[in-house]
Amino acid sequence: MTQFVGTHFGKLDRKGRISVPAPFRAELEASATSHLVFRISHQHPCIEARSRAVFQQMLESVLSLAHFSEDRDDLEAGLIADSSLMRIDGDGRLVLPEEMVEEVGLGEAVAFLGKGDRFEIWDAEKAKAHVAEAKARVREKRLTLAAMPLNTTPRAVP
Repeated sequence: MTQFVGTHFGKLDRKGRISVPAPFRAELEASATSHLVFRISHQHPCIEARSRAVFQQMLESVLSLAHFSEDRDDLEAGLIADSSLMRIDGDGRLVLPEEMVEEVGLGEAVAFLGKGDRFEIWDAEKAKAHVAEAKARVREKRLTLAAMPLNTTPRAVP
């Protein structure tokens, strides 16, 4: 499972090309993939990128819904039909679809936000604001995470 962490800054050229940050490329190499699924976020003004394996998990969740249900149809149209499968070239670059770039308002300066199982591509200034706002909400809400339970099963004694 890929683990995209950190914030990295880069540039988007006039042709829509970006260079995926080296730590993210290393994660993809470790999971033996160079293919990513890109989609416009329905929550934020950014493009989300997931490995095929993680996107497959999303697909399975959608496909588990009742056939012909309105929710399934909405998710199929909003998540699947609007996605693009792309391959990173040997130099770590790829070309983002022009319609995605325009819809989220990417400028020349972009930010790659690692979000664990995915990364997001933002306009650099919007990304900085997003991270600052999220940190403030975490502090304000005093958010915590559940601790992992200790393994209390004794090991075999030789």
